[in-house]
Amino acid sequence: MQWVCAVLFALFSFLFIYCFQGELLALMQDHLSDGMTKSNRLLAALIITALLMLLQWVVNRYSKLHGSWEALSYIPSCLFLALLTDVDDGTMLYSISQWLWGVPVCILLYCGVVWLNHAMIGEHKSSFFGMLWPNMLTFSLSFVLIAQISNHAPAPHMELAAWGYVHDGKYDEVLEVGKRSDDVNAELTALRNLAMAKTGKLGNRLFCYPQRYGADGLLYNRFSKQSSAYGAREYYSYLGGHMPYGGESGRAYAHRMAMKNDSAIYRDLYLAALLLDKDLDTFVRETASLASSAEQPVHYQEAWMLYNALHPDTPVPFVPDETLANGFAAYRALQDEVKGEESMGMNLTRRKYGNTYWHYYDYAGYNPYK
Repeated sequence: MQWVCAVLFALFSFLFIYCFQGELLALMQDHLSDGMTKSNRLLAALIITALLMLLQWVVNRYSKLHGSWEALSYIPSCLFLALLTDVDDGTMLYSISQWLWGVPVCILLYCGVVWLNHAMIGEHKSSFFGMLWPNMLTFSLSFVLIAQISNHAPAPHMELAAWGYVHDGKYDEVLEVGKRSDDVNAELTALRNLAMAKTGKLGNRLFCYPQRYGADGLLYNRFSKQSSAYGAREYYSYLGGHMPYGGESGRAYAHRMAMKNDSAIYRDLYLAALLLDKDLDTFVRETASLASSAEQPVHYQEAWMLYNALHPDTPVPFVPDETLANGFAAYRALQDEVKGEESMGMNLTRRKYGNTYWHYYDYAGYNPYK
């Protein structure tokens, strides 16, 4: 039973750290070492698991929790694993309060379980399977406790995974992180937009991802982030090294940078900001020279189509892609079917056209519950 419990806990701890919490612990290591060391996910999972197993061995050396009580000797290790991965979503920092209550709880649990062990079961013997079910029940409850206490919000973990690819210069991989998930935060949005800017894909893929922050989604605003490797300065160093002014909007920043630099990245960011701000008039003026080009980005064409539908007397002279033109006609037809029912129109068109500028322009910011 000792071996069964040891193997089960070691596997859980290793997989939990390696598969689900690796990026989070890398962030904390970078912060606690002030950027002096970098984390290796495999090594971190092995070391932390070994230390937690050592803690259990120390606990059980004195408490002698065996048989049906074997798994209870892992409760302090489980609690420390949970606290180690309990990082605040907003600040990405530990709270000292969690350790102030966590350590006393560990001590009380230890004392209480040892007392029960000696007071109730004594030298009672049981069959292997008679010992198996209470240990498995204890582990099940303990693993659920770890999952509940630890940081299990999807968006911060996707943000940290994206940071890992950014550090390696793998911008295409950044765009694969959580691409089928609707969970997003401002920082993950900014990292995706950075990756699209670096790979020249803003005009074709900007609205393939949730854009819930408008033009400000082009900025990385977590200035209080705990280390340079994961903070705003690091973000803007990849973008070109120019920080926004205090309180500067995403559109104002992109426009200022586009005016000061010939970089195609800043030009693309400025055009993206105009689309995100739903300023079609300015967008059309800024892209007039692109309408006759051979390769026209998908979202630019979508914006021009929408502008022409809203301004039939002053259309943008361009030749739209036939598939896009048919898609726009079908999109408007769906809207006409539920005219006056904005909430229904949003839901009806989202599945097929949720990755288009048309859907963003019509429904971004719409609150069906107001």
